[in-house]
Amino acid sequence: MNNWNSLADFIYMNGHGYYVWCAYGAFVLGVLFELYGLITRRRAICRRIMREARAAQSTLES
Repeated sequence: MNNWNSLADFIYMNGHGYYVWCAYGAFVLGVLFELYGLITRRRAICRRIMREARAAQSTLES
């Protein structure tokens, strides 16, 4: 097991820090991108359903 004496040693991770932190960063960016996509798709679907419901209601009132 690694024994880090300082925060700098932890970040450096015996020379592997660049790869490790880039991998964590890519993972976080992927998760954020997926969440953004899910939220925007959900909003679009809700808008479409509301538009269809208003259209159906207006045809029933006519």
